[in-house]
Amino acid sequence: MRYVKLHHDRLQGLKGKQVPEGVKVCLVLGAKLRPDNSLSPILQLRVRLVSILANTYPDWLFYISGCRADTTVIYRTLVEEYHIPEERFVLDSCGYNTFRSLWDMNLFFKQTRFYILTSSFHIARSVRIARWLGYDAWGIDISDYEKVKSNPYYWREQLAALRSLWLVFCIRTPLSRISTSFFHNRLLRRLRRNEQQFDAQNEQILQRAMKNVDQSLPPTEYFFQQLMEGVATEFTQPMEEEHLMVSLSHVDCTTVIEDVLALALCYRDGRTTLADLKDYYRRMHYQDGVVSFATRNHYFTWIMQSAIKEGFVERISPDEPAFPFTGLMDLQLNYMTRNKYLFRPQMDDEDNYKAIALRQQQRVRFTYIPRELLNMPQDSELGVIRDGDIMAVVCDQHTWARGVEIKHLLIAKWISGRLHFYHATGNRLELSNTDAYTFMKDKFTMIGVAVYRLKYDAA
Repeated sequence: MRYVKLHHDRLQGLKGKQVPEGVKVCLVLGAKLRPDNSLSPILQLRVRLVSILANTYPDWLFYISGCRADTTVIYRTLVEEYHIPEERFVLDSCGYNTFRSLWDMNLFFKQTRFYILTSSFHIARSVRIARWLGYDAWGIDISDYEKVKSNPYYWREQLAALRSLWLVFCIRTPLSRISTSFFHNRLLRRLRRNEQQFDAQNEQILQRAMKNVDQSLPPTEYFFQQLMEGVATEFTQPMEEEHLMVSLSHVDCTTVIEDVLALALCYRDGRTTLADLKDYYRRMHYQDGVVSFATRNHYFTWIMQSAIKEGFVERISPDEPAFPFTGLMDLQLNYMTRNKYLFRPQMDDEDNYKAIALRQQQRVRFTYIPRELLNMPQDSELGVIRDGDIMAVVCDQHTWARGVEIKHLLIAKWISGRLHFYHATGNRLELSNTDAYTFMKDKFTMIGVAVYRLKYDAA
C-alpha cells in the first residue's frame, strides 16, 4: 500500500518512500452525521485535518464526497468556522459509499491522481479500491491524530472490499461490445410501457379527484389530500430523450406541486381530461410549452415564471422587501453548469449546455419571509399566507446547493393559529405534525419562504 503520514501537520514518507511530487488534490470521504445533523467525532477529526492541510498546503484542492447531508455540513464548517475559501472545495453529493466516491473522481471530475483522507480503519480499503480502479492514489496515515488506534470494523472492511472488487470487475466487463442501440431501444420501449401504465393510473386518480370536490377547501389543499392516498415519493425517471411523462402516483417535493396545480387548474377551468392535465403540466414544466431539455424549467422559479406567464399562479411576495417579506434573494442560478456531471448525457450536448447557460444568466430576484417570522400567529402580518398557498423554502447559498434558489416545497395550512404545511417527505405525502417554524428553525439550509398562490379566476 502507498501511504504518506501526517505528522506535525506536514506529510512525511513511510518506509523510505518519498512524498509524491505534484499531487495537489485530496479526496475527503464523508461519514454519518449525528441525529441532530451535527458532525460526529469521526467527521470532526476529518474536518480539523482538512483545515490543517489547507493551511499547510495553500494550493491544494479538496473533493468532499458523501451523501448530500454530510458534505453540506463538512463544507459549511470549513468555510464558516475555519475560514477556508469556498473555491478550494468541490462537493460530490453522490458519493454514497467508498466505491462510488472513488469512481466519481474519474467519471465526473477527471481526477486519477490524489490523496485520500479518511479514518485509519478505512484507509486500507479505500486505497485498495483506488488501485483496482487504476488510480495513482495515496492514503494519508492520520494515526498520530486519532485517539482510538484499534480497528473495530475489521471484518466489515474485508466484506466491503470483496463487494467493491466485484463492482470493479463488473464495470470493467467489456459491455461496450454490445450494441448501444440495443440498450437504447430497450430503454425507449420500457418508457413507453411505463407511460401507458402511468396514464392508466393517472386516469383513475384524475377521475377520483374530480368526483365530489370539497369546495370548502382551497383547490390546492384538496388535490394534495387526494394525492396522499397511495402515492410513492422520491421518484426519478431516467430518460436519454426528452419526453414529457406525467405520473400522479410517483412524485417528489417539486413534481407533487406541479401535479396539484395541474389538477386544480383542470377543476378551475372545467377541463378534466387526461390530455388537459398533461397540457397544463407541459405549459408549466417547459418554457413556452416547448418540450426539450434546453427549454425544460429545471429550477422552481423557472416553473413559476412560466406558470405566472400562463396566468396559473401569482407571486404573493412583493418585488421589494416589505414586512413580513423582509428577506431578499438576488442570485444568478448556476447549479446545472457548476455540476454538469449530474446532468449527463444531456449536458454533454454543446447546444443544450449553451442554452441552459444562457438562461442562467438571467438573475433571479424575489422577496421572502425569514424563518424567524414564521413563529408569528395567524392574526398577525403572517396571515398574508392563506391555506393552500405554495411556500417555496428559500435555500441558504452557502450549502451544497450553491446556485439553487429553493430547498423544499410546501402547501400552507393554518392549524390553531399556527402555520403548518403539507409536503412530500422521504417516503410519503403528509400533513406535518410540527409547525413551519419548528420544522425549519434548526435546518440551517432553510432560511425562509417565498409564497405563490393559485389564481382562482380563469386567465
